[in-house]
Amino acid sequence: MRFLFVASASNSHLTPMVPLAWALRAAGHEVRVACDADTAPGALALGLAVARVSSRGGFAGRHRQKVRGVPGEPYYRERDALPRMFAENAVAMIDGLAALVDRWRPHVVVHEPVAFAAEAVAAARGLPVLRHLWGPDVWGTPSGVWLRERVHELVAAEVPGSVWPSAQQFVIDPCPAVMQQPGPGTEVPIRFVAVDRPGTVPSWLLRPYERPRICVTWGTFTDGAPDGHPLMRALRRLSRLDAEVVLLVRSEDLGRLGELPAGVRAVTEVPLHAVLPSCAAIVHHGGANTTMGAVAQGVPQLIVSDTFERDLNGGRLAEAGGGLHLSSQDAHPEAVEAAARQLVFDDRVAHSAVALQYQAMTRPTPAQVASCLTGLVTESPVPAARITEGA
Repeated sequence: MRFLFVASASNSHLTPMVPLAWALRAAGHEVRVACDADTAPGALALGLAVARVSSRGGFAGRHRQKVRGVPGEPYYRERDALPRMFAENAVAMIDGLAALVDRWRPHVVVHEPVAFAAEAVAAARGLPVLRHLWGPDVWGTPSGVWLRERVHELVAAEVPGSVWPSAQQFVIDPCPAVMQQPGPGTEVPIRFVAVDRPGTVPSWLLRPYERPRICVTWGTFTDGAPDGHPLMRALRRLSRLDAEVVLLVRSEDLGRLGELPAGVRAVTEVPLHAVLPSCAAIVHHGGANTTMGAVAQGVPQLIVSDTFERDLNGGRLAEAGGGLHLSSQDAHPEAVEAAARQLVFDDRVAHSAVALQYQAMTRPTPAQVASCLTGLVTESPVPAARITEGA
């Protein structure tokens, strides 16, 4: 069978789907990735066959322009800034994606939650659609429902006669049930397998270490605030703990940090999954890949969130007992230090994180899911419902 994976806006939207894509490829199926200019380099670096169906890029830069970055106020300058950006990406991808589908004729379309062009094209062609989650399902929240419906409205206004799947019959779900926020569709559980950008494992990671290690990272979409992410400002407080702080950061962010405190080691090209096994805790922004990667390693987490998706990840993690959650408005350096201290020196959180890891790692492997996927999609086609202009 031919499986078409679709991703947009960021390589981090693609990477949760990569283990399944490779499992299908290893089982003898044909696999292609359709994406925009932002996602193509990451897909190519991961060894996948890529079709760039849109030349539009620069999502991160446009995202920065929409962020207000003032604590205590809404994150975006305009309420529908995010759905407008996703709709613009979808409109830019639709024609190229439709042409690819018509030429290559995939049997199944698999897409990440905000690759809305995949929904529209697959529904118009009557193809089965599988939505592959990153973690907790944003479509299971009021904000996520509004986001999806608003994107549908905006796309329909630009592409009259657009159609969407009338039901999401199957959802590939890597999130442990105790942490999931159920959304529409029938769950197909899968084990989360971390996929990071290529990097080198340094020799110091393999040597014994004397103090607990704390990993700190804040992702690639969190630099809209004038003073940067709150975790930037909390680094000096974290360095006061009797621990080694390992900062995973983009090279372009290093210049903004100035001289780092003693006890903080900055690294720029090391895969997160290589660092986490040596860590007593991780302090981060709440991105789904980072959250799920730490869950899979059984590492206690502190999430400092600044958007509704990251709020969801942090809230569900805290409820499941695998870590702590602070909103960016409450993440004063003292509060971050106190929470990190609790993670490192309170065994109760560590025990809960290991229990959550067990739930994550007992889900079916990508190879097991790949072996049963063809039967699911051939037996259950997804019907399409027409969306009228401006609906």
